[in-house]
Amino acid sequence: MATIKEVADLAGVSVATVSRVLNTPDAVRSATRQKVEQAIEQLSYRPNYLGRTLRLMETKRILVAISTLSNQFFSRVVRGIEDRAREDDYSVLLCVTRGNPDNLLEYIKMLQTREVDGMILTTRDLPENEILSLSHDCAIVCACEPLRSKRIPLVAIDDERASYDAVQFLLKQGKRRIALFGAGKNFYSSELREKGAKLALARAGLTPYCICEEGYTYRAGARAVTSMLQTHGPALPDAIFAFSDSTAIGAINELYKRGIHVPRDLSVMGFDNTAISEMYIPTLTTVSQPQHTIGYQAMDMLIHQIKGQPYTKRYTVMHDIIYRESLQ
Repeated sequence: MATIKEVADLAGVSVATVSRVLNTPDAVRSATRQKVEQAIEQLSYRPNYLGRTLRLMETKRILVAISTLSNQFFSRVVRGIEDRAREDDYSVLLCVTRGNPDNLLEYIKMLQTREVDGMILTTRDLPENEILSLSHDCAIVCACEPLRSKRIPLVAIDDERASYDAVQFLLKQGKRRIALFGAGKNFYSSELREKGAKLALARAGLTPYCICEEGYTYRAGARAVTSMLQTHGPALPDAIFAFSDSTAIGAINELYKRGIHVPRDLSVMGFDNTAISEMYIPTLTTVSQPQHTIGYQAMDMLIHQIKGQPYTKRYTVMHDIIYRESLQ
C-alpha cells in the first residue's frame, strides 16, 4: 500500500503539501494540486483515516445504525442520509444490529474512539438513559422512533397526531368498528399511535373493536388476525388499522387464507407508506412518513452537531394519508 511520502516524492512536493491537498485543497495552487492528485491516482493511495482522526479529530465518516436490512422503510431513510452526507463530503457506514444491543455497543466503540465523527440511530436497541449518556460526549441523532426524553436530538413524525388523523379518516369513510393492530410496549411509537387512535374513537363516542399487540412485522399481522378471530369469532370489524405496513399486509394475507377478502369484507389501513404498499394487491391505504426527509434532516442535524453549530434538537416532519384500494 502506498504511503503519503511516496505520493509526495512522485509529485515532487513535500508531505505537508500532499496533506493540504487531502484536507484543504482550495489552499493549494491548481497546478500543484493537479500533480498531487495524479500521483495519488497513479499509486492508488488511500489516506489513513484513523491517523487523520488523531491529528484532526475528524474522519468525515458517520455511522448509521439500523436493526435489519429487510425493512423497506429504512432504505429510503438511508438514502436521505446519504444525499445530505454527500453535500458535505461525509461517508456513511451502515451498521446492522439485528436487534442485539451487544452488536450496537460494538459499533458505538468506533464513535467513542473517534474513528467516526457521529452516529444516527434508527433503532432502539439501547435504553434511553444510555443514549442520553452517550449524547453528552458524542455527536448523535435519533431518527424515526420517538423518544420520551426531550434532551436527545430527534427527527420523527408526531406519531400520536398521525394515528389520530388516520382514525378520523376511517371514521369519515363510515367505519365504526375499528380494530387496532399495534406493537406493544416495546415501542414508544406504538404507544403513541394507540393513544392517538383511542382519542379519535373516544371523541366519536366509540372504543376500539379490539387491540392486538403482536409487533410491527408481517408475521405479527397474521398473528393479530388469528387472535382477533379467536376472540370475536365471525363478526368482523369494519376496518383494521395496523401500525405498520408490514403488519397490515400480513393481516391481509392471513385474512385471504381464511376466505376473507380486502376490501370486499373489510378495509385495512397501514402505516409508513413503504414501497410494498404501492405494489401489493390490493394497494394499501396508509399513513405516509416522509422517509427520505427524515434521513436528510437527521444527517443535517448531525453535521451541525459535529461542526459545533446551533441546531433544533426536536425536528418534527409532516405525515400524510395515502388513499388506495384496501379501503372501501
